[in-house]
Amino acid sequence: MTEAPDVPPRTPVRRLADHGPFLAILGSAMLLRLLLAYVAFPGQGYASDLNEFGSWASVLADHGPGSFYQLSGANYPPGYMYVLWLLGALGAPLGSLLGVSSSQATLALLKLPPMLADAAIGVLLYRAGSSWFGRTAGLVAAALFLFLPISWYDSALWGQVDAVGSLLMLAALLALADGWSEPAMALAVLGVLVKPQDAICLVVVVPVLVRRHLLRVGSGPQPSLGPRLTSLNRRLRGALNHQGPLRLISTFVVGAAVAIVPLLPFDIERFAATDLQGNLLVGHVAGLAGLFGSVANQYAVLTANAYNAWSLVGPTPLTSIAGSGSGTWTLDSMSVLWGIPAAQLGAALLVVVGLTVAVGLLLRDDRLTVLLAFAVVAFAFYAVPTRVHERYLFALFPVGALLACRYGAGVLAYAIASLLNLVNLHAILGTPGVVGGPPGGFGGQGGATLGGGATAGPPSAFGGGPGLGTVPAGSGSAGLGGHGGVSGPATWIDLPFADLAKSEPVIVAVAIGQTVAFVALLVAWIAVAYGPLLRRLLKRRSAQPQPIAAPD
Repeated sequence: MTEAPDVPPRTPVRRLADHGPFLAILGSAMLLRLLLAYVAFPGQGYASDLNEFGSWASVLADHGPGSFYQLSGANYPPGYMYVLWLLGALGAPLGSLLGVSSSQATLALLKLPPMLADAAIGVLLYRAGSSWFGRTAGLVAAALFLFLPISWYDSALWGQVDAVGSLLMLAALLALADGWSEPAMALAVLGVLVKPQDAICLVVVVPVLVRRHLLRVGSGPQPSLGPRLTSLNRRLRGALNHQGPLRLISTFVVGAAVAIVPLLPFDIERFAATDLQGNLLVGHVAGLAGLFGSVANQYAVLTANAYNAWSLVGPTPLTSIAGSGSGTWTLDSMSVLWGIPAAQLGAALLVVVGLTVAVGLLLRDDRLTVLLAFAVVAFAFYAVPTRVHERYLFALFPVGALLACRYGAGVLAYAIASLLNLVNLHAILGTPGVVGGPPGGFGGQGGATLGGGATAGPPSAFGGGPGLGTVPAGSGSAGLGGHGGVSGPATWIDLPFADLAKSEPVIVAVAIGQTVAFVALLVAWIAVAYGPLLRRLLKRRSAQPQPIAAPD
């Protein structure tokens, strides 16, 4: 009898070697970002965003979170402020080590978190794609997201943090697809605390949880526990595998805790009604709602430089003011259909799309349906409502990479969609200063600054308004975005072909292309989510006996 040869143990080096192609992709993607951020464009980006982030980091480092919103005038929820707090604290020692000022050191750190979030998204895409579809699909998904410019434009060039919220939303969706209810809810709520628009993830997470734990108890997937969690699950009498109303309650309790606890150190209750500000929990939650409301009303215009269908509408559409560098955005109080204001029409259409997705998830909640549902909601948030910025489509691309990675046609569609949105980002990022503004501005300090913060853009900025705040024009009060002005070492990035990207034919082509892409995605979602139900209804109807006509 021949004995089986001994199999050598899998050492950490061997395990890393098994993932060599992915590590090469990840390393190359990170090297690209580091070169762009620190060699090609050091200290450059979307200067007003970077300088605001740097200012907020300094306020947190110097004064802590207890008076942060009073001193900074920030308009972001507290989630990402913890990251800026750390960066601000590192600024002084890093500056001493490098022989530069603390503000310059903090500026050098600002792009690192979103670039690391890019890398983490790549890791999740690789792991999920490999587990669900095979190693090649995982590599394709990671490479699509990491190398197509839409991701590194946002982090390494712009300096924005959309990747951080998108990382949390992607992790929430993957946890949901694998049956982890509480982690999915916790991650989705954390995303909302990074940026309010990340609430789109809850449109997917909540209906799926309701289906699995209330409407069709036990229909969801069972999470893979592993040895330690299996032992814990036995001590908990199977609670980690249980599906039912109690589990739904525990999931919402976890979500509430995750939403409230990060708020407590901050003075966010100052955005609440006066009679609620003394209440620790209610005041902070009301303050968060008040902050979200003020942010939603900050840009009451058809489009805040998003190349969607609203950019083609109005007496001075974005297409007409972009290339000329003059003119202002059109307010979304304008009537567009049967006397309905554009803001209400856009909001109503977004609600219709959200309800269509939510009801579909009550019918079906497999992996494909969950991912496709989020893709539809993410695209809808960019394409349907008014007041949308150019970067609001970013959340689509991590999930879109998983949907596209198995098919050549999917890869092509993903590349086209990302390149269309890239044109929008390139136009805004490549135009120094403020790009766009409402008629007369929204206040700021005497109407001369961005919310009392970043200075208004130069004449080359198209559609520039005098200022964007939340107080009446000329009041002299600091608006959202600064306390006495934002100053910092960041400078505006200069990109070629920005004039071409903001020309009228290009904007029209991109707006039409992205609108068609959204409609196609919505139709695909309806076919996937509602198709089986419609087929069953048609089959049942055809199986019914037809009445026999009486003879003449």
